Amino acid sequence: MLNLRDFEAFAALARQLHFQDTADRMNISAATLSRIISRVEEKVGTRLFDRTTRSVSLTVAGQAFLVEAEQLLKQQKRAMQVGQEIGQGITGHLKLGYGGAAMETFLPSMLSRFRARFPRVRIDLNLLPISVQEEALLARELDIGFFSGSTRNSELRMELCHREPLLLIMAEGHPLSARTSIRLADLAPYGFVFGKREKWVNVYDRFLDACGQHNLDIRVEYEADDVASVMGVVAASDLLSLFPEGNPLMRRRGIVWRALDDFSDETQINGIWRRDNDNPVLRHWWALMHE
Repeated sequence: MLNLRDFEAFAALARQLHFQDTADRMNISAATLSRIISRVEEKVGTRLFDRTTRSVSLTVAGQAFLVEAEQLLKQQKRAMQVGQEIGQGITGHLKLGYGGAAMETFLPSMLSRFRARFPRVRIDLNLLPISVQEEALLARELDIGFFSGSTRNSELRMELCHREPLLLIMAEGHPLSARTSIRLADLAPYGFVFGKREKWVNVYDRFLDACGQHNLDIRVEYEADDVASVMGVVAASDLLSLFPEGNPLMRRRGIVWRALDDFSDETQINGIWRRDNDNPVLRHWWALMHE
């Protein structure tokens, strides 16, 4: 079986057509080069060079063999380059899971920064519930997940990535939208639309507990699967909801954000990943997030 060094020696001699010059370039003796070429021809089963005391030339078989040898050497060089770049995280693949709050707040700008720094990395975006993200992380189907919740699984690590205030949202023209001051008691006449309880755990627990302490019976009229559905229902009705303050440039038309005087809370979005995940791209992601 021929090795890469054999192909390199053959290709070098085919380009130089001079044993001593080729041997000097390869830092070997002319005799060693001659033995390599003889071994190549023996393995191929035919002469690849016509040799005389004054000249060296390729045979027809040698010309054809050179085309394949150079292709193989290029492929080997490319394979080494790909391996090095993936090992360094310059290229590669990051499988990312997220909840709606992450995409409505910090995640778009983070994706833009990462793409500017590592344009050859491919990122898969997967909108998934918390429980599905955790299962996918454990199954190595995701590299990292972002959601407003925590994990108790010892195989996973967690880090707080983003926090910002929760505000009341309503349709433009809603009776409360013109108020300069809104208190929990003012919400009593209106129903709410939230995400599913397993996705909006903190909103349910903290907000409804606060309402209970004020003897308010809050009506949750709808539970939606995604943020777009919540926003759509709010924009088209007198129902209310709670949502992170977010980037004003990303806010949906037809909806206004208002603070509550006697309720203050924030959404916290955590990054979750496997402790043993050695994807170099993931290391670059965290390094950029910490800048």
